[in-house]
Amino acid sequence: MIAIKKILCPIDFSEVSHNAILYGKEFACAMGAELILLHVVEPVTMTAETVPYVSEVELERNAKEELSMLVQKECPSTLTVRQLVKIGLAPDTIIRVAEEEDVDLLIMGSHGRSGLSRLLLGSVTEAVMRRAKLPILVVKQEEKEFVR
Repeated sequence: MIAIKKILCPIDFSEVSHNAILYGKEFACAMGAELILLHVVEPVTMTAETVPYVSEVELERNAKEELSMLVQKECPSTLTVRQLVKIGLAPDTIIRVAEEEDVDLLIMGSHGRSGLSRLLLGSVTEAVMRRAKLPILVVKQEEKEFVR
């Protein structure tokens, strides 16, 4: 029998990551698993266009606040949910956290970025899928309607 005790759900606060949270909640409730919500703050690169400058510390603080509000809004109190905010490159950080936390299942959105930034930066989900050594459930952006 497959035991799923920890589920990691990386989120970037996009609509598709909210869909991934819905799946994460359902799986965690059904399996009695802990749900770990992870947001990765990517390192800030200073350029002439970076005005006004926002520090990684501010981005991390804002992400923690947003994640906390999201959990209060989306997750039932009966569910064990842990919130993590890490600074780093998203694919590397997701894989590292999954290994450190001994996660059994990864649930993530197909992509959060769109257009040119996705093309230039590549797909975080695709990079994680190539390198991760655990099962991954990829939630598409255009999901069928959920009953909330």
